[in-house]
Amino acid sequence: MLRTSIVIFVSLLLAPLVAIAWCAACLRRPSLGLGLGERLGRLPSVSSGGVWFHGASAGEAKALVSLLRECEARGMHGFATTVTPSGREVLRREAGANTVAYAPFDIPLCVARVLSRARPRAFVSVETELWPSLILTAKSFGVPVLIASGRISDRSFVRYQRFRWLVAPVMRRVDGVAARSLEDANRFKALGVPSERVTVAGDLKFDSGSVASHLATDLVRATSAVSIFVAGSTHPGEERAALDALSACERRGCEVALVIAPRHLERLPEIERELAASGRRVERRSQLGSRVLANGDVLILDTTGELAALYAAASMAFVGGTLANVGGHNLLEPLIEGCPVAYGPRIETVRESAVIARESGAGIEVADAAGLCDAIANFAADAKEWRARGESAKQFLATRRGSAARIASWIEAHVGEAVP
Repeated sequence: MLRTSIVIFVSLLLAPLVAIAWCAACLRRPSLGLGLGERLGRLPSVSSGGVWFHGASAGEAKALVSLLRECEARGMHGFATTVTPSGREVLRREAGANTVAYAPFDIPLCVARVLSRARPRAFVSVETELWPSLILTAKSFGVPVLIASGRISDRSFVRYQRFRWLVAPVMRRVDGVAARSLEDANRFKALGVPSERVTVAGDLKFDSGSVASHLATDLVRATSAVSIFVAGSTHPGEERAALDALSACERRGCEVALVIAPRHLERLPEIERELAASGRRVERRSQLGSRVLANGDVLILDTTGELAALYAAASMAFVGGTLANVGGHNLLEPLIEGCPVAYGPRIETVRESAVIARESGAGIEVADAAGLCDAIANFAADAKEWRARGESAKQFLATRRGSAARIASWIEAHVGEAVP
């Protein structure tokens, strides 16, 4: 109890710093400033008594979609929150939740406003969102706190262990964890979640399914004339590496066009300047019109919701955040669409996915930008072989589906009778 009180006191003490940090983040990424009222806890119209689902950003939101559909089918309706505009767009477009909103700041007063209005039957967070004030305030309202497809990365585990004396009191208040893997389950236990509350239910990302049908007709036409190399979720420095890989394909006599999907759209002006300096034809997806990509062209994906579908149309892919010091993004997304993928060595947050990618036969880890050039050029030079490997990987990953149904049953058991 004393440590829990300390956590609450510390969260209140840090509230001004949270506000300052958020303002600073908004200066770097203005889109984060959207939805201030919702972030302060003023939810739009929402029916009380549902389930509160949460997915922090686009990646978690995509994983959440299949779970929302399973829960809706079982009568467990509710609303969903996210932190980023891209996550909000994913949930609004694909989820069955009645309401989608920005999550409140992790400040007791903001969280309490949401809980007072929504009166949820449970709070379900996907993957790694561990917000102390939210968890403790939810428990004070008698709301069960559940973590679905829970994972803790290598980096986060080290950090949490360093402050275990503060983390453990929060973890002990979690009512259940459906972990992604046995390793993740053991990490949650080590950080304080009672063993009997932890189970292994698998990774929701396997249930995302193919979304090729969502690809806009004009984009299908635009990418039909040449092989497509998609560099997804890129960070600074990785666009240059992708451009060099495109040049490597050309040196091998392959006709390839490059599609770059930056992780943060706020970087578009700097990316355009860098790409324009290469002398290539560079287009934004939003301005593409009826034009068709030709050999050596570069398309910048400045829209949301089309990356996964582009992977389905691509011959090869690179997933960003793996050459930059980020820790990686979703390596499975291209493979689910049957697209072979290369990625760098910085895979601290997606280590298990990297193992699966290698096991699938269509994932290659490269040491650096030069290695990426070699891998992408090899994909392009032997496209038929690698596409066959990609299709085999797609079937391999399909056998791992089913976590959404398992987790929905698990949530139903915690919530009790299905919400009408």
